[in-house]
Amino acid sequence: GKDSKSRKERDSRKAEEEEENALKKEKPKFLSKAEREAEALRRRQQEVEERQRLLEEERKKRKQFQEMGRKMLEDPQERERRERRERMERETNGTEDEEGRQKIREEKDKSKELHAIKERYLGGVKKRRRTRHLNDRKFVFEWDASEDTSIDYNPLYKERHQVQLLGRGFIAGIDLKQQKREQSRFYGDLMEKRRTLEEKEQEEARLRKLRKKEAKQRWDDRHWSQKKLDEMTDRDWRIFREDYSITTKGGKIPNPIRSWKDSSLPPHILEVIDKCGYKEPTPIQRQAIPIGLQNRDIIGVAETGSGKTAAFLIPLLVWITTLPKIDRIEESDQGPYAIILAPTRELAQQIEEETIKFGKPLGIRTVAVIGGISREDQGFRLRMGCEIVIATPGRLIDVLENRYLVLSRCTYVVLDEADRMIDMGFEPDVQKILEHMPVTNQKPDTDEAEDPEKMLANFESGKHKYRQ
Repeated sequence: GKDSKSRKERDSRKAEEEEENALKKEKPKFLSKAEREAEALRRRQQEVEERQRLLEEERKKRKQFQEMGRKMLEDPQERERRERRERMERETNGTEDEEGRQKIREEKDKSKELHAIKERYLGGVKKRRRTRHLNDRKFVFEWDASEDTSIDYNPLYKERHQVQLLGRGFIAGIDLKQQKREQSRFYGDLMEKRRTLEEKEQEEARLRKLRKKEAKQRWDDRHWSQKKLDEMTDRDWRIFREDYSITTKGGKIPNPIRSWKDSSLPPHILEVIDKCGYKEPTPIQRQAIPIGLQNRDIIGVAETGSGKTAAFLIPLLVWITTLPKIDRIEESDQGPYAIILAPTRELAQQIEEETIKFGKPLGIRTVAVIGGISREDQGFRLRMGCEIVIATPGRLIDVLENRYLVLSRCTYVVLDEADRMIDMGFEPDVQKILEHMPVTNQKPDTDEAEDPEKMLANFESGKHKYRQ
């Protein structure tokens, strides 16, 4: 009874131990980073040792195999001589020399093996022997350049002799081009003799037609500078704009002016332009002046010093000079015909100088309304009457609010450096200035404002011109 009880206890204890071992095996053991790195290094070391062991075994097997193959292929007498020689060498030199020679042979084998691997995977230049197939010619007349052995050492082949040719520089004095020319002339004369009178007339008519067509093509393909204004085509105008880097957006845009004499400007305006030293119009002037003369709104973008001031002044001067002078004097209390706004005082002074240069010979008065000058002096000059006012937005609003100036007949507004003016925060001031202008001269919000003919008629109508 006691034995069975103790056996049961041992069995139950053993079962509990097995269960604990099973739980330990199932439960994963979490290692720290250092332990994981050490375990990885250990596994890597084992892999390297295993690989080296396999390589060493492979080398020994290959060596044994080569030795066996060499012994099998050797002649029996040769093998006996080799064994006798090796035995004598071992007896005389000992085993150390044999090991040294063995190492040298192994190094040679390794170098040969490495060379074979390089040729196998990297490729090599293989020298191919020149072979002649059975279906080729019996004798090969052409040789490769590499087979010429005379170039290396014989100076005769290094400097080739230039043949002194006869006649026109051709061998035996024969000029192939001259031969072809004479041959074509011969056949031309032969065809001319064989043609009948009607065929000759047909050929002459065909040649005349061809010459006429070529002349017309040459005439049409002339450069735009060689053509008259009425001969310019759409293609010529497109080339003209490309030549002067003129880019336009909008509908029914008039063609640019090619030169001052080709423009439709009055003679007295052209005379003033010539006196001011403007020999040729700039790109902005070429395109902006025709648009301004049609009483159309325009936004011009050009680099500094490209003549933007003259581009908007010339259409303004053309319109003011068309008005009767008596009307200009009598209505001087109605204010100027045009205001030119500039963001800074310095720019306004530059525009004033340019405007006086153009307007003084035409009897057009200009007043600058800018800061830094007495407001009373400016008010006195404004009361005397003027056609053009150049101002900065702040001082102009001050003058308008103090009733030194009214804009009852102002129909021409220019914003010079408009982008800079908006960046500086003058947009509300500009809107306030426009509110002082009459609403009766605003352009109609209809298709009439897009019609160049109606806009031009309104431009020439005098005092009832639309605002521009």
